Amino acid sequence: FLDDLQWCGTTSLELIRAILSDTRGSNCFFFVGSYRDNEVNQEHPIFTMMSNLDSSGVPMTRLNLEGLTPVDLNTMVSDAMCMFPRICESLSDIVFQKTKGNPFFVLEFLRSLVESRLLKYSLREKSWIWDDDKISSEIITDNVLC
Repeated sequence: FLDDLQWCGTTSLELIRAILSDTRGSNCFFFVGSYRDNEVNQEHPIFTMMSNLDSSGVPMTRLNLEGLTPVDLNTMVSDAMCMFPRICESLSDIVFQKTKGNPFFVLEFLRSLVESRLLKYSLREKSWIWDDDKISSEIITDNVLC
């Protein structure tokens, strides 16, 4: 698995293409590469590499991964906190606003809320507790993807 292929230069992408299209080597090679489509344009060398692989008959599957929807994010949060979805909907809405549904940032943001004690488990109430206003005012890094 190679992540962040948008940062690869032409030489590196050519090496990947050569390895994947080598008919003399093993035909049992599984490669997964990812790139952020919001960080490349149509002239990026990655598209030339994919076109060349396609022309060489290398089987490819392209997946476009989107962020979680607000409903899916609320389901994930409610499952993780063992709460009814309606109870944690306000928290989920704030998390969605802050992360745009990016699963990685959702988990990191929730982890930071627990670490900063803005989201905590109350033994007395036997439930997770939080303050919507305090969480809303939390600043999340600027590199959250849209």
